[in-house]
Order: sequence, then C-alpha cells, then structure tokens
Amino acid sequence: MVGSLADLPYALADLEQDFIAPHNTQALIWKELVPSLLTSAVLARWWNVSSNEIHAVTLYQKAGEELLLASAHDEELRAKVMTILSDRLLPRRMDQVEQALLAGNVPDLVPTMLPADTFYLASEFEHHYPNELSKTSSSGNELASLRQQHPEELSWKRLSRDFGVPHPTLAQTYARELLNVPPLPAFSGYASRLLGESWDSSNLYWARIADETGHSPTELNVLVPEFTQRMIEKIFATDFEDWPAILRAMRQAGDDFRHNKIASIQDTPTSIVETPSTRESSQP
Repeated sequence: MVGSLADLPYALADLEQDFIAPHNTQALIWKELVPSLLTSAVLARWWNVSSNEIHAVTLYQKAGEELLLASAHDEELRAKVMTILSDRLLPRRMDQVEQALLAGNVPDLVPTMLPADTFYLASEFEHHYPNELSKTSSSGNELASLRQQHPEELSWKRLSRDFGVPHPTLAQTYARELLNVPPLPAFSGYASRLLGESWDSSNLYWARIADETGHSPTELNVLVPEFTQRMIEKIFATDFEDWPAILRAMRQAGDDFRHNKIASIQDTPTSIVETPSTRESSQP
C-alpha cells in the first residue's frame, strides 16, 4: 500500500489478486499483470459507451478476420495485410502468420490472433486503402455505412478512449488509450507492469461478446469484472514468455459465458437502466 494515492487502484488490485484462485494446479500467472487487468475492468467506462461503438468494435474485429481469410488467396492483398501487421507482430509471430496464410490455414489462425490485432488490421487497412475494405469484407462494408452515419461517435479518438486501458508506466498517464504495440514481455523478479499495460484486447473482446449476445453497453459494468476474474482464474502459462496463455484464458472465459457456464452472472438483468443517480454514483 506504500505509494501515491494516484496509484491506489493498482495497489488495491494487487491485494485483491491474492484472493483469486487459479483453476489449474501450479498455474503460472504473472503477478504484475493481474492488477492491471483488474483495475481496467472496474473503470466506470461503459455508461458513456454507445451501442453503435460496441457494434463498430465488433465489425472491426470481424473485418480484420475477413481480410486474413481473403489474403490467403490474394498475393497482393496478403502483402498489404502483412505490412500492416508488421507494426504489431514480432518477427517470429509474423513468420507463423505468413506461413498459415500461404497454407490457407486461416480457420486455425484466427483464434490465435489477438482481438486488438484484427481490430488494428481493419482500422489501418481502412485508413490506407479506404475504398478497398468495403469491397474485400462484408463487415467492412457494414462498418463503412455505420461510420458514415455516425462519424464523430465512431472516430478513432473516441474508440481509443472508450476501449483503451491506462498506461501509467508506458505513457506516464492514467488516460485510457489504445496503443499500437505488441504484448510486451514480463520480467521475473521485477515490478514490471509492461505486459498488463500493453494488453488491450480484453475490452474489445468483451464488447464483441456483448454485441453478439444482445447485451447493452451498460450491462458490461457488471459483466466485465466477472469476465475478467474468470479469465484470470483460467490463465495457465508455461513460462514467462507464454503471453498467448492470456489470450487462451480470455477466449475460454468468453466461451463459458456463451455456453452459460458462469453461474454468478446468469441472473444478470437483461437491461440495466441508466439514471442520473446511477451515472453519478458510478463515476470515479
């Protein structure tokens, strides 16, 4: 608990993580990762997020996946996709993705891609090739129509603020932002928070689940903390470089919710009504 009050949420989350029991015996869970996940999960961000934003985030992820699928049979498109992904993927991972695309093994590749990677792929492709995304991807076409109707609501600045995470170590700010960086490594024995602050896939993935299952943005105030705890319980890394274990745990938590396996939130109301009093009380 020693430190400034500005970092109090992280300090409290650091204590809270000791009460979360992993599902697997001898599971490796990074000590510095969990407080960052917990802190981001309880921010009262969802009161101000619209259904259009939730749907747009879903469409970005789907469009990125459709770009990968199309690029498996289009050499020119594949070159564009790999150039964009080179800003986010490490060389070894780049080689794995390219080999999967060349082999046409996209169905097995997509589950191993971070939601932040497919989101970024579609976003950057739309920026660099504005007339091609809607032609290449049905989700991209729908996204273009949605953006035309709500340009301010679906601006990058707003999406970054509403779905990003704080970066007190990486960017020296508690402002929420989506950063274009790959997952950074954890360091055994050091108070490194880089892995947690570079992990921005969870909010994008939770938003997609809410959109696809018909839940409103305000319900995520209840659902996201539960999703996050479930995800933390399921992390089962094999070594300190095994950051894909976080992705596996996140997708398992999402699948548990889709298949009604998270008992503690099965009775969540189908609608959480926002009132001035509830909004005011939810603000930090």
